[in-house]
Amino acid sequence: MSTPRTSILACATVALLATGAQAQTTQQPSPYAIENCTSGCFMLKERGAAIYTGADPASYRICSRSNLGAEVSVDNTVVRLNNRDCTDVNGRTIILNTGEIALGRLPR
Repeated sequence: MSTPRTSILACATVALLATGAQAQTTQQPSPYAIENCTSGCFMLKERGAAIYTGADPASYRICSRSNLGAEVSVDNTVVRLNNRDCTDVNGRTIILNTGEIALGRLPR
């Protein structure tokens, strides 16, 4: 026969295993902008919209959302994105010139 203490430990172990089987690990959303990102990115299609302006440079991954491509200005340099391509940019002034994009801030 088992002792009451052994029975209590066995019940506690079974309860912990049961809760552990139900627990699921949550995945953190990627900070990178991709066409189907779920968090950490946003869509933009307003011509001339400022993506970022600041004293310190910031990095973004920018993806074209259409077959027509997109164009952004990074510190007055034009960056063209072809048919649903993505690129990483870094600058103090990042502005959407044309197109529709998905973008997300890259980690420092």
